[in-house]
Amino acid sequence: MLSPILGVFFFTLLATWWLMRAGHGWTAVDEPNHRSLHAAKVPKGGGLAIVGALVLVELIQRLRGLEFFPNTLSLLGFLAIAWVSFLDDRKPVPSGIRLLVHLLAASLLVGSGLQLETLPLPGILDQPLSLGWLALPISLMFTVWFTNLYNFMDGMDGFAGGMTALGFGGCAFLSWAQGDPSLALLCALAAAAGGGFLCWNFPPARIFMGDVAAAPLGYLVALVCFLGVQNKSLHLWQTLLIFAPFWVDATATLLRRLLQGERVWEAHRTHAYQRFAQVGWGHRRTTLAEYALMGLCIGAAWAFAQLQAEGQMLLLVTMTALFFLIWLVLRAVEKTQAISGKK
Repeated sequence: MLSPILGVFFFTLLATWWLMRAGHGWTAVDEPNHRSLHAAKVPKGGGLAIVGALVLVELIQRLRGLEFFPNTLSLLGFLAIAWVSFLDDRKPVPSGIRLLVHLLAASLLVGSGLQLETLPLPGILDQPLSLGWLALPISLMFTVWFTNLYNFMDGMDGFAGGMTALGFGGCAFLSWAQGDPSLALLCALAAAAGGGFLCWNFPPARIFMGDVAAAPLGYLVALVCFLGVQNKSLHLWQTLLIFAPFWVDATATLLRRLLQGERVWEAHRTHAYQRFAQVGWGHRRTTLAEYALMGLCIGAAWAFAQLQAEGQMLLLVTMTALFFLIWLVLRAVEKTQAISGKK
């Protein structure tokens, strides 16, 4: 199990280095604008190395009569998202077309038999709540949302790369500990690919991930979530806890912008991580703080499995309070900076 993980890490490390070089035509240049957190031109599309590594492993596995992805339909969904995202990195693809491809990929994933059938509410209901006919639309929306939110959160040096390495690494550890080596390997390979890319993306970033990997990785989170629940090796709330630094920020920001009547489909820089970077924390400090939060969320996911229902609910409430506290701290820092700027 260790050799393919190391192989993916070094392949991604070297492939990302090659993608940073000019003249091959596989990457584009991210031009800074008023919505960017960077001031200099940086190549984007380095995530192609991540996608390439995972697809290469899948091909090798299939030659051996095995599979990295749980089935062919889920692989096709991953490839479809990677392809339209690759095109979007080079020349913007209309949002309607991208959404259509994301829906198609989500349909392939759900059509392969992977979806959420129940919603566990520990401490509230003794048995998970059956979703019934809502299972299909909820699973589709869940997949499309994670596909997009991972892309939304790829806006700061080392952030999406770190979430990939730590998030999928945490899923690998928990699924291995709970007796699911196939899911553990899938997650470990994704984490290794993220780690190889992160070596060049850590602040100050020399290359950005781009949509080509950010969107497929979000799709992969949904796949891991569904597969973990199906195999009973990863509780739904464990996966959600691990990736909470991404989905909580993205979801809260979307809801806030909706309530304020903003055009939510337009690019912006009002996510919590972007706002922390703008109030003086910068890329490195904000990224390191996010890594600490990711580590805490992985620890919470591990603790979740050790608790009874009431303890699990208390843990979820505590983590919710923590994210609310982080928001309050951000608001306080922004207000202090605004007052200082007026003096």
